[in-house]
Amino acid sequence: MKYTLTPLLLLIFTIAVHAQSDAFKTYKVVYSQSFSKDKCTNDFEFSDQSKWLISKNGKTGKSLKCLGTGDYQSALEGPSVVAVLRDYLLTDFVVEMDVTQNGKDYSLLDFCIFFGIKDKEHYCYAQIASKADRKSHNIFMVNGDKPKRIGEIKTKGVIWGMKDWQHIRMERTLADKSVKVYYNDELIFETSDELFDQGHIGFGSTRSAIKIDNLKVTAPSFETKEHTFF
Repeated sequence: MKYTLTPLLLLIFTIAVHAQSDAFKTYKVVYSQSFSKDKCTNDFEFSDQSKWLISKNGKTGKSLKCLGTGDYQSALEGPSVVAVLRDYLLTDFVVEMDVTQNGKDYSLLDFCIFFGIKDKEHYCYAQIASKADRKSHNIFMVNGDKPKRIGEIKTKGVIWGMKDWQHIRMERTLADKSVKVYYNDELIFETSDELFDQGHIGFGSTRSAIKIDNLKVTAPSFETKEHTFF
């Protein structure tokens, strides 16, 4: 059976698409990084500095490479592979980057975007994983205790593909308590639960070896604050 959009439905669809694309139009680029130089790593604090380096092979040049799990282990059973962007305190923002799995093909491959980071015991993160269950592939909050799942289990996980580059995007707006996460432009997570407000952002994994390229952060505003996490 073939379906066609009526003029009214087409108008509504067009307005919805434009509303989504224009929602962050006024945001400015507050940080961008292509990881072309070794000193780029100075912009981040790592859970284990020895596991992060600049790789010659990126999506469009060089990239930031993580070798996998290091010596750091979260006391609250959160992710152990963490890179925090220094100095930037963000409330509303869009962060996007290209990511590839670059290590062993574990049964669980994942990538995490951290936000609302207060310290190593208070933060939120979205975990994009190859399988979904109560502890994987969702949005989580660490509030002085083990990670608490915020969203519902709606998908079966994503297909990473070893060494294939995937585009990741997170949109955060505090006014409507909204967090949306896209995997190659497909919306995979959405929540409007109570989460931490202003904080640092970062990325990492539970234990996967990964590469990150073409990082860009846009926001209406930001504050600067030096902070030590690990």
